[in-house]
Amino acid sequence: MKALSGWMGAACAAVVGLAGVAEAHDLTCSKLVNGQASVEVSTYPFTANFSFQVNNVHPTLPSILLTAADPLLVLEGFSFIPPPPVVIPVGQSVTSNFALTINSYDDCRTLALLDGLVDDHIDNVFTSGFDLGSSLCTARITCVQPPPEVCTATRTLGFYKSHISAVQQCLAGGPIPLGSIGIVATLPGAEGLLWGDPAKYPITGLPRSQLDRIRFLVARQMLVATCNQRLFGGLTVPPNLLALVLTALGSVDCTTLETLNTQLDAYNNSCDAGAFPGGFDPGPATPQAAQALAVDFTIPTGLICIP
Repeated sequence: MKALSGWMGAACAAVVGLAGVAEAHDLTCSKLVNGQASVEVSTYPFTANFSFQVNNVHPTLPSILLTAADPLLVLEGFSFIPPPPVVIPVGQSVTSNFALTINSYDDCRTLALLDGLVDDHIDNVFTSGFDLGSSLCTARITCVQPPPEVCTATRTLGFYKSHISAVQQCLAGGPIPLGSIGIVATLPGAEGLLWGDPAKYPITGLPRSQLDRIRFLVARQMLVATCNQRLFGGLTVPPNLLALVLTALGSVDCTTLETLNTQLDAYNNSCDAGAFPGGFDPGPATPQAAQALAVDFTIPTGLICIP
């Protein structure tokens, strides 16, 4: 957010009333947003704290605020407090505040269009009415589109299932421990996890228990996440997610394993369209060749979930 001190007309007080009656200037108003006449918004969500001040400028008499309106902000729930009519003594003023949350650049642009001009400025007008006319004032919010987020590349299970070269480059960083599942150190073992059936064991076709199924799912997402970190240098959320997963893979807590599986999947999807770092070549996509290499080394544990 940055103040635009040079913007003209930010707190104007134009009186509309009986033509030629100078003494009709009983009330003036001023309007600020976050204490400024004008602000730029480039980070979202943004809270715009509007303040509306109506001043009695009559030299000798009280003035009565009969109406107080801001048509654009009314759509967002604004009403002047205290509600008119309000008697304002000589030399005094009354102030009302209103907080508006702008959640995104698109929301900001929508509000900017509601003032009748096709631009990036929210120039909504506040009107304070009295018996001989009205005072108008405004404050400006300029909507700035934030720069695109720069994220560190990640890739999902599907990418590694079809890119043998990427898996080989990952394994070049050393064996990958997967708790009670075992250690992945070879390309056939890695492909076995990537291509294995979470519902049943290889060869026998027997169904996996609930615990063995969730351990299998977590283990292969752990493999993918480890490769993402090794190849692209990303950070998980939380940063110690892989350590938490390694510990959980040695437990029988299926609830925790389900939660960690969701977190791993979210990380692996977090920057799936991000550009690869310089020098990285994933090689061609050869899913059939990769599947032919797969050796699922997992075996039944005979354990059950608790809880």
